[in-house]
Amino acid sequence: MGAIKANNYSAGRPLRFYDASTHETIDVISHIKIFDDFTGVAVDATNDWVKSIVNSSTFAPLSGSGAHGGIGRITTGALDDDDHEVSTPLIFLASKGCIMEARVATQAVATTGMNIGFSDAVTEAADLLACTFATTTLTSTATDCAVFFTDADATSNVLRSVAVNADTDGTVISAAAIPVDAAFHIYRVEIDTAGNVYFYYDGALVGTQLLGVATTSVLCAYIGLINRTAGAKTLDIDYIRVWAPR
Repeated sequence: MGAIKANNYSAGRPLRFYDASTHETIDVISHIKIFDDFTGVAVDATNDWVKSIVNSSTFAPLSGSGAHGGIGRITTGALDDDDHEVSTPLIFLASKGCIMEARVATQAVATTGMNIGFSDAVTEAADLLACTFATTTLTSTATDCAVFFTDADATSNVLRSVAVNADTDGTVISAAAIPVDAAFHIYRVEIDTAGNVYFYYDGALVGTQLLGVATTSVLCAYIGLINRTAGAKTLDIDYIRVWAPR
């Protein structure tokens, strides 16, 4: 591990640390934190994670080749618009500030949609995610959320981010990039105590939404995958970490 260096936040944003060689965030002073590397023999959906099941979709550890260090794999059902969501409980207050980071590899970007970030619902109804994007129109099912997303139903399927504040959609921000199938990328969504949202992709700030979420909202860390063609699709999660001041 390289030298540890601090990054001092502005008011309302908790202090964080980075490993200078790997650029990974080290949440050494966080009072509330969740970290899962998915190294167990099963995903604990009773005590740790909330997950939806649509047409036999699954979330389970991946073992064998390609699973070095632990991988949690979402697999959708085989029908068009089948989805699967994974979330923490609703335990994070936007008014306190919170950060969610996940290292994720999508396996079929051109035929799926995904969400990564925070939402005010642990799951949505079948065939829906917190946010979807058809042609050029955003549909936000969540009342408050802050997510990265892609969607094969979009005219241009690039990586985007958006925040929704009390059912009012913020500006959709394009990162002008498309994640490559099977390539891992690090997504981080930061919310400060004023409800401002900062989106980081592979360590680079790619979007800011001021007053993006209501400070009264109670949130969960949230990842969802939705199928846009027939045939089951997968998304792999190397790790999820979430932290916030107490």
